[in-house]
Amino acid sequence: MYKSFASPVLIGMLCLLLGCSPYRQRDLIGEWQAVVISQEGDSLLIDPKVVQFTFNKNEGYTFKSTLNYQESGTYYILNKRLFTIDTLNRASTEKSVEILLLTPDSLHLKMSDAGKGRMMKLVKQK
Repeated sequence: MYKSFASPVLIGMLCLLLGCSPYRQRDLIGEWQAVVISQEGDSLLIDPKVVQFTFNKNEGYTFKSTLNYQESGTYYILNKRLFTIDTLNRASTEKSVEILLLTPDSLHLKMSDAGKGRMMKLVKQK
C-alpha cells in the first residue's frame, strides 16, 4: 500500500521542483510581430509592426523596436515567465516578462515600463 501512494507523490514533487511550465520553448521558436501594444489599458501611439521578436532553437533571440532599438542574446522560459539576457548591449541585465498566452500563433506578454503595466500582443509570422 505504501508503494502505490509513494509514486504519485514523488512524481508530483518532482514536477513542482522542476518547475513544470505551462508553456513550451518549442512553441516560442519563430518570428513574432506585435499587433497591439498598450499601457495601462490604452494603446500606445507607436506602430506595432516595427516591434518584432525572433526566437531560435538554440535559445538565442533578437528584438527590434522603435527608434532603431535592437537586442540580441539568450532566452529561457521558467514557469510563466520569459527571461532574456541581452548580449548585444554592454550594460544590460536579465529581463523578465510574464507570459499570459502562448499558442502556436499568438503570444501575449505582460511587462512593466517605468512602473506602468504594459501589454504586448504578438502574432507568429513564420
